[in-house]
Amino acid sequence: MRAFWRALRKNRLALVGGVVVVCLALLAILAPVLAPWDPNRPDVKRILEPPSRAHLLGTDQLGRDVLARMLYGSRVSLAVGFVSVGIAALIGIMLGAAAGYHGGTMDAAIMRLVDLMLVFPRFFLLLAVLAFLRPSIWTIMAVIGSTGWMGVARLVRAEFLAL
Repeated sequence: MRAFWRALRKNRLALVGGVVVVCLALLAILAPVLAPWDPNRPDVKRILEPPSRAHLLGTDQLGRDVLARMLYGSRVSLAVGFVSVGIAALIGIMLGAAAGYHGGTMDAAIMRLVDLMLVFPRFFLLLAVLAFLRPSIWTIMAVIGSTGWMGVARLVRAEFLAL
């Protein structure tokens, strides 16, 4: 663990990136405290107000608080990111471990599946799958996670083969 922190301190860009991500995550978690307004409630009396004490970033064309919408939107973005990466890691670790541990036919079959998935452009694959499924945030998380596991599977397989 100490080696990790030492390496992180030497790499300034990684340190700055980590601080930015932690700050954004804290802002997203503290959204109800920092912006107590409902991000979706329109207020026709407050349409396109400039920044003020009541609304730090002003209001939009429907009178909704811009800061509240940004903070609550960041919660959704972070949730999609973390859940989809978790799904991709889970699938990739399981398939990569199975391929690396068992070897032979199973390894060849899983690696051909990885190659097949890598052939398709990910964006178009996402669009095609989402066109057939019911649109929801959970569907988006599952589809992004289930189309991003190939690199993890290759890495885990290589580590198993190195043992």
